[in-house]
Amino acid sequence: YSGIIPRVKQTGGPEGQTRTGKVSKRCNRILKNYVVQSAHHIGLHGPEDLMADYKKRDANGQHADFGIGRRYIRTAMCLMRNSQIYIPKRLRSKEINPEERAGYFLMIWPSLRDKWAKLGALETAFTNDNPLGRWRNMVQELYEIKLKL
Repeated sequence: YSGIIPRVKQTGGPEGQTRTGKVSKRCNRILKNYVVQSAHHIGLHGPEDLMADYKKRDANGQHADFGIGRRYIRTAMCLMRNSQIYIPKRLRSKEINPEERAGYFLMIWPSLRDKWAKLGALETAFTNDNPLGRWRNMVQELYEIKLKL
């Protein structure tokens, strides 16, 4: 978790009392800084479900940047393992209309394409042998839409 998880010490077995300490100072500080800044940005400008979670944590007196940072890393790892992009919770439901999900993909596609174009890696990122290229092909086939490069 890139140095954002506090230390937990427990003695006396599973029934023993736990003590939560401070966050470790020995970590990759650059990565920790990026994760905390990303979490803060997600809390202010991210998807509505993540912004609501951030505000709830902040209102409860929790360290919202660290909490959302942990959620951010778990989500990113899951998306990378499954070669997916983030989909809001309401669109992950099985009852959702496929046309709504297709509309979401069409809405986010220009910004996703522009991000890779700015890096000069648009063609490379979306080739058929790369995860984003396979994802693009799968979405086009499943929802019968065209995501133009």
